[in-house]
Amino acid sequence: MKKYYSIAILLLSVCVFAQQAVSFEFNEGFNTGNIHGQAGWISTPTGGIPANVTHQTITVEKASDGSSSLKIVKESTYGTQSDPIIGGFYDLPTPLAYNNFSVSFDINMSQLNGSDFGFQGVSNVDDQFVVRLDFDKTGLFKILNIVSGVQDLISIPSAWLPNIWYRVKVIGTAADVRYYLNNILIYTGVAASSMNIDQLRFVHNNASGAAYIDHIKVNSELMVLGIKDSKAAVKEVSVYPNPATDFIQINSLSTVKSIEIYDETGKLIKTETNGNRIDVKGLPSGVYMLNIKTEGRNFTEKVIIK
Repeated sequence: MKKYYSIAILLLSVCVFAQQAVSFEFNEGFNTGNIHGQAGWISTPTGGIPANVTHQTITVEKASDGSSSLKIVKESTYGTQSDPIIGGFYDLPTPLAYNNFSVSFDINMSQLNGSDFGFQGVSNVDDQFVVRLDFDKTGLFKILNIVSGVQDLISIPSAWLPNIWYRVKVIGTAADVRYYLNNILIYTGVAASSMNIDQLRFVHNNASGAAYIDHIKVNSELMVLGIKDSKAAVKEVSVYPNPATDFIQINSLSTVKSIEIYDETGKLIKTETNGNRIDVKGLPSGVYMLNIKTEGRNFTEKVIIK
């Protein structure tokens, strides 16, 4: 199966600042079922028969805004792909300038160690990435950046857990491209190419599991101020000791409502709802993830238990 195929669509040649919002609701022109052909969306072209994959759907199984979302899931006809390429593609009615745009969305992924999921802003005519964010199956994030003049996927220490809604925001300016998770800056890079974005892709590599996409906003947050960066996030919550043997202590500026420990498969191991400390004595050695819920937001931290 080829990586991408050109889609014959006439695109506007001039980029105009335009705000858009998509929540996959009936009043927006969406119906449950195959996303292909609905309200400017297509599913991944195959280059064969059928012309597009058929199991990327609008569903009411989960939603963060309204009652529906886009579900991207394995296509049984095809094997696991080397990169995330299968999913739903949104052909923007007006292209986005690579140096003046914002895209944000909610995402909820069903499991670790399944598919790699991803968001891509591309110049479809030239089949070039402008921005790309991968949710690696291990729980890490990978972001496409230019390093020594070459495109490279950079792994960053932020982590994700299954069955939790995350808010992702990508803002491009003349100076840089910034990636936010739950309003916390997690990475600053540059556009992977100096081309305008005419298609948004929400994709996976067809291994296993599903992701739900909802509450997409385009160019609605370019002028939003006061977004906290990663330095503020470090001050707001920290965990120690790490590695740990007996307990893990949470330092937070906000009241900690609960602490959850997940293993590398995404299985919930333990929950603490009373205080800032969780006992880990007796847990097998390995890498775990903490989901820390405070009054303000959720934080995810990777920890090692010896």
